[in-house]
Amino acid sequence: MTADRFGAVPSGEYTALASVRDQTSPYAALPEPVVPEGPALPVEPDAEQPAVGSRPRDRSWRPAIPPQHGAWAFLIVPVLCGFAVAGASPAGWLLLVAWVCAYPVGYYLGRALTARVRRGSWSRLARRELARVVPWAVMTAGLGLPLLLTRPWLLVVAALLAVLWGLGLWLAARRGERSLANDLMLVAQATVALPLSVAVVAGPAMLVGDLAGPTVQATLVVAAYLAGSVLHVKSLLREAGIPAYRRANLAWHGVLVVGSTLLSPWWLVGTAPALARAVLLRPGMRPGAIGGVEAAVALLVVVAAFLAL
Repeated sequence: MTADRFGAVPSGEYTALASVRDQTSPYAALPEPVVPEGPALPVEPDAEQPAVGSRPRDRSWRPAIPPQHGAWAFLIVPVLCGFAVAGASPAGWLLLVAWVCAYPVGYYLGRALTARVRRGSWSRLARRELARVVPWAVMTAGLGLPLLLTRPWLLVVAALLAVLWGLGLWLAARRGERSLANDLMLVAQATVALPLSVAVVAGPAMLVGDLAGPTVQATLVVAAYLAGSVLHVKSLLREAGIPAYRRANLAWHGVLVVGSTLLSPWWLVGTAPALARAVLLRPGMRPGAIGGVEAAVALLVVVAAFLAL
């Protein structure tokens, strides 16, 4: 999956679409449509362009969902693999839900600030994205507060995540939101969730105690798997015309299989299918089909973690 946390922000508010029409067309007298300038944002027809003759529906109460479908696996897999190390608990499940809710906060806040920096003012786009932060921020705060009150050390983790998020924002402001570096920044943030979930469930002391070895093993394998997922999806979609990406994808997954097998043969349950899909899949597939394969591989990686640890 290619995770564009802030998405592409157009460089201008709106600009007329210049085109030449067939003067014999019965529609030649109609005005030209107005479209966003630059890379297009995801369009929400009901919210942005209500159908002719229909009344726009008020969705202000409903949280907007980031259109980065692969990001959800990046959020969930590390936490579940942390459960494979330390077991699950009510606090662990609470962390998982809060962690998932925090992603849209960073996503929409990043888009709002990026639009503000690029345009030099709080444009309509920037204000809209900022408004989308609110419901998710309220949910994240409500879920995270009990954890923070009982585990004040989470403030240190929050500071570390804020630094990583800020680096991603800096890349987005420099129009690098679709770059490999930005995607790997998301991998780094997602990977933090694995030792974090172990610490929340078993206590931070266990990270240097009895669970140190399994935690390090799981963190290395999951981080390598997520980075491989980034390379794989890029080689099929955005970088499909660059042979070097495919070669890097195959080499990375080969190393992942060998390295994880040395740690535990059970990791093959997840890494072998990951290598197989890297070898077999070719550019031209629909993004939805690619995402379905990635979801299946992610599930197998979680299963492998429970078997190996």
